Amino acid sequence: MAEVPAAPVVVIREVGPRDGLQNAKAVMPTAGKLAWIAAMAEAGLAEMEVASFVPPAAMPQMADAAEVTRAVRARHPSLRAVALAPNLRGARDAAAAGAQGIIVPVSASEAHSRANVRRARDEQVAEVRRVVGWARGLGADRPVIEAGISTAFGCSLQGAVPERDVVALARALVEAGADLVALADTLGYATPSHIRRLVRAVRAEIGPDRLGNLHLHDTLGTALANAMAGLEEGVRGFDGALGGLGGCPFAPGSVGNVATEDLVHLLEAEGVRTGIDLARLITAREALHAGLPSEPLQGRVAAAGVPPTYRTAAKPTPEPDAKSPGPLAGIRVVEFSHMVMGPSCGMILADLGADVIKVEPGPRGDNTRRLTGAALGFFPTFNRNKRSICLDLKRPEGAAAARRLVAGADVVLENFRPGAMEALGFGYAALASVNPRLVYCSCKGFLPGPYEHRVALDEVVQMMGGLAYMTGPPGRPLRAGSSVNDIMGGMFGALAILAALRERAATGRGGLVQSGLFETNMVLMAQHMARAAIEGEDPEPFGDPAMRKPWPVYDVFAAAEPGEQVFVGVVGEGQWRAFCDAFGLDDLRDDPALATMRQLAEARPRILPRVAQVFAALPKAELMARLEALGVPFAPIAKPSDLFSDPHLLASGGLLAVDLAGAEGAREPRAAGAGLPGLPVSFGDGRPGLRRQPPRAGEHGREVLREAGLTEDEIAGLAEGGILAGAA
Repeated sequence: MAEVPAAPVVVIREVGPRDGLQNAKAVMPTAGKLAWIAAMAEAGLAEMEVASFVPPAAMPQMADAAEVTRAVRARHPSLRAVALAPNLRGARDAAAAGAQGIIVPVSASEAHSRANVRRARDEQVAEVRRVVGWARGLGADRPVIEAGISTAFGCSLQGAVPERDVVALARALVEAGADLVALADTLGYATPSHIRRLVRAVRAEIGPDRLGNLHLHDTLGTALANAMAGLEEGVRGFDGALGGLGGCPFAPGSVGNVATEDLVHLLEAEGVRTGIDLARLITAREALHAGLPSEPLQGRVAAAGVPPTYRTAAKPTPEPDAKSPGPLAGIRVVEFSHMVMGPSCGMILADLGADVIKVEPGPRGDNTRRLTGAALGFFPTFNRNKRSICLDLKRPEGAAAARRLVAGADVVLENFRPGAMEALGFGYAALASVNPRLVYCSCKGFLPGPYEHRVALDEVVQMMGGLAYMTGPPGRPLRAGSSVNDIMGGMFGALAILAALRERAATGRGGLVQSGLFETNMVLMAQHMARAAIEGEDPEPFGDPAMRKPWPVYDVFAAAEPGEQVFVGVVGEGQWRAFCDAFGLDDLRDDPALATMRQLAEARPRILPRVAQVFAALPKAELMARLEALGVPFAPIAKPSDLFSDPHLLASGGLLAVDLAGAEGAREPRAAGAGLPGLPVSFGDGRPGLRRQPPRAGEHGREVLREAGLTEDEIAGLAEGGILAGAA
């Protein structure tokens, strides 16, 4: 069983011991600093700016920078110690003291640059290049060099700072060799839209891997809103100072940083993991006050107290094959669906890391669990990595509980018949009034138009959309042997959801998206429609033995063993010559009447019997080995049960050990933990894995309602009244 990574989704860097103290009127004793740092480390802070390596005469608060840095490295080996150094001399001193990261400040404002580091902006970029060049000579253990762009969102000395100047500066700093480039709202002038625009532009210019922390001051009270905007744009590192300390002595009007404790509360309450214990962090304010008793402390959470509704974001439970939280970690989806189209959409989102809560009717859950025959495997196939709650939505208490779930969700997904959700009070308009940021996805039979009120099935749209005609022999339309439109319709629904979430990041508002079963079928039919338009007649179906194929060999052949078959495709003139050489068809290879692909395609009635004769004399294993060595397309004709032992699926992690024992209406599964296919995509750490088995009906009801803010008494009342089912 793979372990879920312990690293938090977001890293909060405490900058109080550096930025927080540089505007303080009093000097905090070294022992007080170390006691304060120790208290914050005990609360779970994993990264800290511990000092600034500047001349003591210019900033007496940092006179003990080297002593503090050395002590932190010795006493807290797991804490990443970062220091600020405005020049090469300071960087050398910081590295000698043991700093693991060095921040070199570069102001986007020319006026602030001259006030802060006594250099022009371009001269400070050159200084970054000098620091990088020196650091590279230190070898593998060198500190990370981060360029911090201060006054990136405006400056009290200069006024507005053009965004294009900040983007150009970020590019110049990367070209100078900086490992990371951070953005600092030194004056606290930024707004969420400004954060979104600039973060997006800088990420596009230098790449997401080079974008460092977002450093936010709270002059105008917008820092927390700005943090959320940064989070939505992909920022995964934020600076904060305990008690809201800080400010820049060289930028008039600059006041404290965003309070770390407020930032932790917001992120954890929003379901983002920081790894920080909020209660202990607030207690660390006592050590700060003891070391700096005359300094007023800010912070709304400390003043008001931690709300009784606050819950630290749940840590994921290790599950089989889990590798990472996934790119959609932090996105919550409430799924109202059954059968295949909606569940497949939810499964894609869940496999990619979203928290998908499946709302099922009580007391027995989704009827799809009890389907038999060709639909026997629907539920376990399309409902992995989800949580389940069973609610009676037709009763007011059940509907109210579901609305509590929706109020904290990012996405609602549904695939019921037209009008069903509206009748329950769960249509888009009703839920958007509860949660304006909600992305609402309806997986329907038909998109808006004359057919939109019809009820559809995969088979219905295959028949009316031409796919059944193209699949079967002439006069015998046949549906494809899988729920192709349902599954692809779910995939298109997931794409629409991701696009809407991206748009929400820019606008702050959600919206309605739809995916159509019939329209999905039309995507599959587009190539045949194009051919019909070009030729002026309907193409022959694939089941027609007389179908015109553009290649000489593109067929299924029998091998020597009874019942064993192999598909072979020879689709190029070079392939054809090599194929003839390999299988002794020299006369066909040398025939001048078979020189072009058009001639070869027209000669299929002559070619295929010869090829079939050769193949029928070869055992299947030998035939496939020769075809693989030749490099032509081929495939054995596999049955579903053959795929459990497919060597490529097994080696590539393509099969997930999904528990099938919960499928109702079936015999005891012969392979209860058989591997079912995962998503056909791969990321840097491999393919999306199995975090949760398909849930039992209502398995997670109580925990889901607790997360939605219901009390234990409220939950017990729902269970006793038969409104909440299945939760132990």
